Amino acid sequence: MSSSGGGDTTGGAEGATGGAALAAILRGLHEEVRRQFPARERDITGERRVYLNNAGGTLVAERSARAMEEAALRANAQDGAVSSGERGTAEIHVRARRGAAAFLNAPSPEEISFHLSTSHALFNLSFAFRDLLARGDNLIVTQLDHAANVTPWESLWGEDRGLEVRECRVRRDGTLDLDHLAALLDRRTRLVAVTCASNGLGTVVPVEEVVRIARRHGEPEPPAGTGRSLPGRGPSGRGRPARGRAGAGWRGALVVVDAVHHACHGPLDVRAMGCDFLAFSGYKLFGPMVGVLWGRKRWLDALRPYRVQANENRTPVKYEQGTPNHAVLAGLSAAFDYLEALGGRVEAAAADRPELQATAARLAGIYPDRDRRRIKWAMSAVRDFEQTLSKALLLGFAALARRGVHLHGIADEARAAERDPTFLFEVRGRTQMEIKRRLWEEGRIEVPDGNYYSLAVYRHLRSRRTVRASFAHYDGLDTARHFLDTLDRIAVG
Repeated sequence: MSSSGGGDTTGGAEGATGGAALAAILRGLHEEVRRQFPARERDITGERRVYLNNAGGTLVAERSARAMEEAALRANAQDGAVSSGERGTAEIHVRARRGAAAFLNAPSPEEISFHLSTSHALFNLSFAFRDLLARGDNLIVTQLDHAANVTPWESLWGEDRGLEVRECRVRRDGTLDLDHLAALLDRRTRLVAVTCASNGLGTVVPVEEVVRIARRHGEPEPPAGTGRSLPGRGPSGRGRPARGRAGAGWRGALVVVDAVHHACHGPLDVRAMGCDFLAFSGYKLFGPMVGVLWGRKRWLDALRPYRVQANENRTPVKYEQGTPNHAVLAGLSAAFDYLEALGGRVEAAAADRPELQATAARLAGIYPDRDRRRIKWAMSAVRDFEQTLSKALLLGFAALARRGVHLHGIADEARAAERDPTFLFEVRGRTQMEIKRRLWEEGRIEVPDGNYYSLAVYRHLRSRRTVRASFAHYDGLDTARHFLDTLDRIAVG
């Protein structure tokens, strides 16, 4: 069983796009794209910089920032259905759910909930399963995942409920060991928590294959009797919802996907992927800090999240504690608007390229809705363009290997489609902070330090010297060359 699955995570429905042709279209729009991100060249102090911490948080599109400002100045404190201000504020929520559903090709906006962050969203989700677990159940996490998709399951399912937590290992090349995953899974495995792409190594995970393995023992359905509340009661400590027998379990394993890192790098389609839940963050998708959770409605209805009693006991708002941040949701919608507009430009340019006619027909068939189709055009072009960056960077790292620069994870230029443009590396004889400082002093290149919350990757590598440089679609070959040249000087020094 192969552990590599290429760079498409949409179930293969649109994997065979125009490749070089789409990359060329986005390259032709590059100056226009760069103008959408005012912080690309200068930071908050006005200092010139090259921002290479996109895995920590992308730059904010100008239209997203403007939408947040407008909502903060003019939206009501509360939404409603009578006055124009109430209705306009309510529409902010509606647009945000529709935008997120379009971005993921989710069946319904009612499957989308908003949270403080993805970490918060996954914690809320893990807590919501508390009525349905029994001793003897187990779950699987991976060594590729961000802590947000490991710690809630380890603490709430493992430590609190006493379930066995199994960890799927990573192969030497930084890919997930799917043979090991298959060996770990049995009839009592209730859930597999997996990333779409590693925020440490950049490795893209073949989620569809993970789902296929997880379904080996059946298609998960909520246990009978779950999700119905007793009249006048709620999960506030003054009553509990009626539910099926605790620990009744379900056939097959649920799959929860952390798509935070991959969301800005390629198209996502939850229907094609086949997963059960997926989360991503607005601030890693050219917008504000907000966590977005999608789930199959039958499961969202069945689960019992922590709920402030006054909040309606219905999906999706029962997953949201307190008044939503209207300005943040307006900014999230505007980030989707940016992608839709970019996709419209790509789609129009593709119409003049005969080699993209098959791609156009395929996308039109899969996504008849214009907004959804244009978002897929945008993200497909981003994916193909970024692969040209990855290939150049992988060739550069290969040339620097003899100078003591070591790249972790997939290093073969021919396998660029299996990774996002996120690179974890070391320089012989230099600490993490030395490399960070030299990149800034010699190239005005901004990279992070620490463990990037990719604790499982760090435990796997057993190294504290690694530095992460991560790119986005507003970067180009000029950015890649500047980074490699600066790194070469650091390796020589």
